[in-house]
This record gives sequence, C-alpha cells and structure tokens, in this order.
Amino acid sequence: MNYIRISALALTAAALGGCVETSGSATGGSGLSGTDTQFNAMTGPCIEQASRMTGASQGAIRVLDRIQTGGGPILTLDAAGAKYTCRLEDNGSVTVFSEFAN
Repeated sequence: MNYIRISALALTAAALGGCVETSGSATGGSGLSGTDTQFNAMTGPCIEQASRMTGASQGAIRVLDRIQTGGGPILTLDAAGAKYTCRLEDNGSVTVFSEFAN
C-alpha cells in the first residue's frame, strides 16, 4: 500500500513539475524586460545618438553588454573609450547617458 502512495505522489510531483508560468513579462514572469528583438531594434538608434552626443564616429562605438532590467532593456556602450548607457523608453525612443549620470 505504501508503494502505491509513493508512486502516486511521484506521478503528481512529476505532473506539477511540468507546469510553467507564462504570464508576466517577456522573460517568463521574472519581472525583467529585454528581448533579442528589443536589443536588436535599439542598437542602431543607440549608436546614432551616442555618436551625436560624443562626437565619436559610429564605427568607434561598440555595444559592450545587453542588460535586462525591471525598467526596460539597457545597452552599455563604449564610445571611443568612454562608457555610456542606452535605455529603451516606453515610447520606443532611446536615451543615451554617461555612466556617471546615475
């Protein structure tokens, strides 16, 4: 009888283990945002804005990291040796600021 109870519990646990929460953010409910699509879409505008802001050529600006945050996706940039951050805004625009602006 104990064998049957243990087997039933094991099957129940296995069935529940397959349940996945699909509501919430684009990252599966973690509260973080930043998908490949968002990062890819913001890369060009971030580089363009960083170039205008710093005077560095677009070719001298590179993406160092893609960061998922609770406030939206962020790219960290190197603009000719200086570090900048680019944030995706709710309206789809981007904002570039110095790493020291925080």
